[in-house]
This record gives sequence, structure tokens and C-alpha cells, in this order.
Amino acid sequence: MTKQKGFTLMELLIVIGVLGILAAGLLAAIDPFEQLKKARDATNRDAAITLMSGFQRFYATHANLPWGVAGLGVTPCVFGGTVGTAFPGPRASGVVELKSVLTCITPLINDGELKESFTDAVNFKMYLSSEDNSSIMVCFAPEGKATRNDSETKWLYTPGSNKIEKLTVACTDTTGNCLQCFE
Repeated sequence: MTKQKGFTLMELLIVIGVLGILAAGLLAAIDPFEQLKKARDATNRDAAITLMSGFQRFYATHANLPWGVAGLGVTPCVFGGTVGTAFPGPRASGVVELKSVLTCITPLINDGELKESFTDAVNFKMYLSSEDNSSIMVCFAPEGKATRNDSETKWLYTPGSNKIEKLTVACTDTTGNCLQCFE
């Protein structure tokens, strides 16, 4: 009787089973959904920094933010009150979502500080806060665990009071009200 070379069906099934278990463990370790959240957070952070930079450049040119400008050749926007009105602090009554104050972004686009397509690319909640005509804070709520636990995520948004408060440690709120802000 001649001995055949090769693997038996049972040996092949065991090897395939072991490889399947290893692949499942690797997939769990990589966590592709968390990787997608981290990528979105990076995009959102970039958009928030871009908007903050646009406001800073606008302020450098006009000595006011868009809601404080009147008669300087730009259409003033209304942010939490009327044009030229200071906001009560700390960070109260001036916290708004970006989508609700697009007129405040238009002067930045008209001045060339932002691209026209900027608002089309922002498909997440971005918050603006201002205490007066010379201060601005731009925030977003991170999705990924790593960004939520980042030392930069030290702001807590309280929707009922319309207030953003700075914490001394990383935010641990589990309702999605932790914010990463840029001033």
C-alpha cells in the first residue's frame, strides 16, 4: 500500500477554524467602527479649527466679529441678540449651532476667509459661543472614545441652560454633551 501525501479533511477544518478565531480576534482588536469615528473626529476638528481661523482673520481685518460689524461693507449677522450687543457671560446665551447662524459665516465667505463649500462639508453639530464682539469659541462633540477621553475634551455643554463650562479634567458625560473647543 502506498502512502499518499497531503492533509486530511479533518486537519484542514481545524486549521481553518483556528484561522477564523484569530481573524475574529484581530477584527475585535482593530474595531473598524471606532476607527471610522476617529476619522470623523479628525475631520470635524479640522473644520472647527478652519472656522476658528476664519473668524480670527475676519477679526484682524474688521476689528470685530461678524455679529459686531455694522457699516463696514459686510452684511452683519445676528448671533444671540442684535448686532453690536454683547453677550452675558460666561458663555451663556451665545451658544448656538452653526447651522442656525449661517448668516454669520457668509461674511467670512465674502471676505475670502472660508471657501464657499465650507458649510456644505459641515454635516455635524458645531457650536459657536461668544461673550462679546471680540471673542469666539468653536466646539464640536467628538464621537470616538479616544477623542472623548482626550485631555482637550474638557468642556461640557448643558442644553437646557445653553451654557458651555470648562472642566478641570476630561469630560466624562455619557449623553454626548462633552465638547472639544477652540478659543
